Amino acid sequence: MSLTKIDICNHALLKVGADTIASLDTAQAVDEGTIRSAKLCNIFFDQSLEETLRMYPWNSCTKRATLSQLTDAPVFKYAYAYQLPNDCVRVINVYDNEKAYDTNLEYVIEGRQVLTNAKNTFLRYVATPDTVTILDPLAASALICVLASKLCTPLQLDNKMQQQLLGELETIILPQARSIDTFENKSWQSEDSEWIQSRYLGDAII
Repeated sequence: MSLTKIDICNHALLKVGADTIASLDTAQAVDEGTIRSAKLCNIFFDQSLEETLRMYPWNSCTKRATLSQLTDAPVFKYAYAYQLPNDCVRVINVYDNEKAYDTNLEYVIEGRQVLTNAKNTFLRYVATPDTVTILDPLAASALICVLASKLCTPLQLDNKMQQQLLGELETIILPQARSIDTFENKSWQSEDSEWIQSRYLGDAII
């Protein structure tokens, strides 16, 4: 079952033993406990979502795009600059061909730009979802843990609980996600060694 933003907030609140909420609108809260819960969820939710998306290339939030070349080139080293999509949270890989053949393209991320020498670039990245209901169960569980870890100190003044929540994330949820995502993805292409690539490119890779 897909979890809504309120569902995720309430799961996180329950993890830290706090009052659950019916809305993030504090005007609809009925007592001080729910008002405080709603206020803190409003403060921490977006930050928690972005941190969760950056810590792992979730299948449910992965997208592809062709990047637009910017008019102003980098001052040195790289020939071209490309603008990252507005919803890009984490770059998974950048390719110089639409078949996504990994040619060991050199690139760097600076600010909201990709700098590279490739004349065409294709991006695979983790995107901020329009709605959190698209998150798969493990991504939602990770977000719940991250949000709960931020809520536990202001709500319960319990730093030990925060470490326990982060431990659950690192030792249980993320390893499960890596295992399941690996089985869900299938690619016949494996990265060639530099020796093999040199044979096809005609020159030694130095």
